[in-house]
Amino acid sequence: MSLTDPLESPRQNATELRGSPRALTATLIWGLGGCAAAGLLGLGIGGIVDQVRIVLLNSVFSSWDAGVPVALRAAAIPLGILGSILCFGQYAKWNHRFTRRATHFAFIGPASLVLIGLAVGTWAATTMWAEPDTVGIAVDPTFHNDEAWGVGAWVMYSAQWWLPGLFVLLGGLSLIGRLASNRHRTRNATLAAELLRSGILVDAEVVQSPAVSLDSARTAASVIVRFSDPAGASRWVRCSLFLPPREVPLQGEYRPLVFDPSDPGNRRRILLSPTGSLEPVDFLPTRAA
Repeated sequence: MSLTDPLESPRQNATELRGSPRALTATLIWGLGGCAAAGLLGLGIGGIVDQVRIVLLNSVFSSWDAGVPVALRAAAIPLGILGSILCFGQYAKWNHRFTRRATHFAFIGPASLVLIGLAVGTWAATTMWAEPDTVGIAVDPTFHNDEAWGVGAWVMYSAQWWLPGLFVLLGGLSLIGRLASNRHRTRNATLAAELLRSGILVDAEVVQSPAVSLDSARTAASVIVRFSDPAGASRWVRCSLFLPPREVPLQGEYRPLVFDPSDPGNRRRILLSPTGSLEPVDFLPTRAA
């Protein structure tokens, strides 16, 4: 027999970890570890590109020895993949413990960290790439049938710039998208806080919810809910979700919804909390059903 409530203990631990130095430190450590693992993966990818590149740039009778050792790239790819899975799994866990939010990440998301690591790793690989025999010509040292490079060869030669540059571009776009998402989330949270003070909070009925697979970590879904305005008229709105499958509301369940009583038809001022939380940050915007 236990004198501790087995259901309350995890909730208490989660509360204590929210915003704690311990959760912050673990988040930073696992995030840096994941970025390093992605960098190792990028090194392996750069090694493979180096091998393909030198084969295309040199003659079949010349040297095809790549600059990145075979053993290095062979070890870097599996270790980078496994390390990324482990580190970013822990990063997500501790990040969510720090924020106590399972719907979004604090600071920076795993995708951005992966792209940053790949950019650094592929750039490091390019510093070891083998130089072609002659720039612009595939030199044949045996029969002396030299051939000028085609478009494909020039593309592969320039990979030393565009390969890491591609990941830098994608990483930059990811960070820009995250900043835009954070601004959007902040605006929603501010509006939700305002409506929780001055608007009307009701329990909206979920009238349509898709079947979701419990095997996935997160699922994208769209639910339709019904609520009554101050005049007693029924109104329907749709809300798009991206949540763990077990948190997607089922048909017939009720979820908190706030709206402006002075303008109940204004969908921009109607927000739904699909998880049932009354925290402003957990309310999501709605649109016409």
